[in-house]
Amino acid sequence: MTTDAAATVDGLVQKVSGDSSSAEEIPVEISFEIIRLFSEGLYQSPHKAIEELVSNGFDAGALQVHIVTPRSAADDPLAVDSLWVIDDGCGMDAEGFARLWRVAESTKAQGEIVRGRPPIGQFGIGKLAAYVLARRLTHVSKRDGKYYYASMDFRRVEGRRQNDPNAESVAVDLHVVEESKARDLLAELELRSPTAWELLFGDKAANSWTAAALSDFKKLYEKFKPGVLGWVLRTGLPLNSDFRIFLNGEELKSAKENATLLHAAPVGGPEDKVAEKLGLAVTATGLKIPGLSGEVTGRATLYEKPLKAGKSMQYGRSNGFFIRVRGRVINLEDELFGLEALNHAAWSRFALDVEVDGLREHLLSSREGVRDSPVLDVFRDYLRAKFNEARNAFNAENKTKLIGMDLEQLLYGASPSVLGDPLMSAVRQAISQKQQPSHYISTPNHYPDEQRATWFEEFALSVMRQPILDVQVKDMGPYDRLAEYDTETRVLHINSEHPFVAKMLAHSKNQTPVTLFATSEILTDAFLREGGIPPEVTAEVFSLRDRAMRQIAGDYGPDAAEVLRHLSIADQDKDALEKAVGQAFIVLGFEYERRGGNRGGADGILDARLGRSEIKLEDFRIVYDAKTTAGSSISVDKVHFDALWDFKTVESAQYGFIIGKKFAGQDDDDSAVNRRASQGREDRPMTVMLTEHLRRLVEIHYQFGVTLTQVRDLFAQALTVKEVGAWLDALERELSESQPPVPLKKLLKRLEECKEDILSQPNVRAARMMDARLKKYEPERLVAALQAVQTIVGTRWIEVNKTSGDVRMSHTAESIITEVDRRLQDDLGLPAVVDEISES
Repeated sequence: MTTDAAATVDGLVQKVSGDSSSAEEIPVEISFEIIRLFSEGLYQSPHKAIEELVSNGFDAGALQVHIVTPRSAADDPLAVDSLWVIDDGCGMDAEGFARLWRVAESTKAQGEIVRGRPPIGQFGIGKLAAYVLARRLTHVSKRDGKYYYASMDFRRVEGRRQNDPNAESVAVDLHVVEESKARDLLAELELRSPTAWELLFGDKAANSWTAAALSDFKKLYEKFKPGVLGWVLRTGLPLNSDFRIFLNGEELKSAKENATLLHAAPVGGPEDKVAEKLGLAVTATGLKIPGLSGEVTGRATLYEKPLKAGKSMQYGRSNGFFIRVRGRVINLEDELFGLEALNHAAWSRFALDVEVDGLREHLLSSREGVRDSPVLDVFRDYLRAKFNEARNAFNAENKTKLIGMDLEQLLYGASPSVLGDPLMSAVRQAISQKQQPSHYISTPNHYPDEQRATWFEEFALSVMRQPILDVQVKDMGPYDRLAEYDTETRVLHINSEHPFVAKMLAHSKNQTPVTLFATSEILTDAFLREGGIPPEVTAEVFSLRDRAMRQIAGDYGPDAAEVLRHLSIADQDKDALEKAVGQAFIVLGFEYERRGGNRGGADGILDARLGRSEIKLEDFRIVYDAKTTAGSSISVDKVHFDALWDFKTVESAQYGFIIGKKFAGQDDDDSAVNRRASQGREDRPMTVMLTEHLRRLVEIHYQFGVTLTQVRDLFAQALTVKEVGAWLDALERELSESQPPVPLKKLLKRLEECKEDILSQPNVRAARMMDARLKKYEPERLVAALQAVQTIVGTRWIEVNKTSGDVRMSHTAESIITEVDRRLQDDLGLPAVVDEISES
């Protein structure tokens, strides 16, 4: 199109601009250099430029955006249409228009939340996207009952250089117009897009809105195709959303709606087995939850491919729980709706959209969350069970495909002489000697002597018919064994979190390689025992082998001595320090996700899984930035408080810290680094600590057992280097004096006694109730002490579940303490465990 094609809009512009009585000048702080460099450099596609205008509507809190494209010459040779983008967002007043024309200055960069949404735009340059398509950008906006109009002709700044003192200032005239003139400006929409016109001026018109028109099109517009624009926008739409996009009157649906559906289940109704199992009454169209008025309706879906990926994340998420009250999603930022983390493989493919108007009475004043209550607990139980129903369907659907091999051959076709004989021989020796066969093979040790022979006879018969009943690849923990053969169930468990297995899975099309490898490991274990090799020798061999496999895979679990050594020598190597810090926090009981590299963001993410208390979810997250220097200390200009705070916000973390060997001025209260840390106490608290501090915290943990809540107190209370040191002094004093070390020998002895109950798993809380001395310690403290033991000797000796308190002891209490003492003294140079077993 030529300049004449913009006659309709330009003519109205001149008519409205002729009335300057209500005009206000908005300075345009922009040069042609900036327009050209930013807009033409960022947007090479006309469709991406229009998408940027749609994103502006999303950031303005719009529920719907209408794009109306010009008619082609084939449709109407005389057409002089504009390209319109209309949204029902918060609209713009005089201040909004002033912000619009400040380039590279945007409230979005400050994290402004509009109508409950975090922004997706950045830097404030998105408004320049229009320049690649057209020479004129016109806005009409309604806000607070007033109609505002402004139009920018980009030709006015062509040739203008940034900071040129001789350049003539440029301003955009902002008019406050009557509704009738606003209708005139937008008149072409009445015929071209009745749905958009209804949004602007209909009986149920939006209270606020913005309409942007592009006209006087440039050469790039010749590449524009409405069909391509529709595809671009559909790929950006999440599956479930309160944001709708219309292109020429037709609503666009998420591209994910064409994904392969594996499972679908209604919420309520006669087919809802979950509601039936939980004892909830169902209606013909939904279900009833006691305490919630009305019925609950909706649908759970599970897809073949993950929804939690791709471009659609920009306008919101596609997976998780979507809890709607009167049609509005109240948990946009909380996909789990307060539940614990769920199975990732199925969770990323799962969506449950549910309408619960009865929750209106339970909403917080912000209307972005709900008050905890027994009624809400019942509702969450239903949501969890509904997800588990879908997860079971996912597992059943994908099992054969994921394993990828002829499972029948392994489960049914293998000769008993190959699998059954060595397994039976190894288990026979273990049963007769009342010990575990070895590294990979687990046998029941809870049967009384008279039942052991009976159990083995049954096992021998079954294992010769079918040695392996099933193969299950599952999360067993990054520091657990590569695999386990459970003789009670005859199931081969493969640990997907073991670094060697994880690497094999990442580089394989299916699970065939790891299944074959794990089977050969089990057989090797059995053959060694069958050959008369003592169990302690095979255990040591497989332990060394496991360590070698972890190193081959490029990772291995934190060993007690190595964690402290790495913290001591990593100060000159940033990558080494990033990893050493992560390993240290694994020792403290955290989950660690390494970041760093060239990806931007925090160097690492640390998650503490505490579960749900009576009041709320207690989990917390920490981000950190590791600093190294070739000099004697790290200068304050290398300490980026604001950047880490931004990363903390993006990662939804509660705390953050910056760590290094030494910071310039760390002992001077008036130094730059300490002033900056102290100034952030009220608005942006961020801790500065030394690697020596973290080393000391790990040592205290080995000796006493530091709880996750105590670590949380560190980052909540201490910000400067001095404060961290004082906090550690107080903690060590408290643990050594006010709270003496946990009586580990007594605790392990009581847990060993719990193993005599064949109907239950040994548990810290149960052991605590058996002993008056142990009752003096909180369960969390006892669990922390056992976690320290687990870190020192490894999960081959003992494993504790930090949430439930369940404990798996693979050796006697005396053996575990002996090994702990050996490693504390020989590897760490720390004092041995001192603990009387007396009843005092």
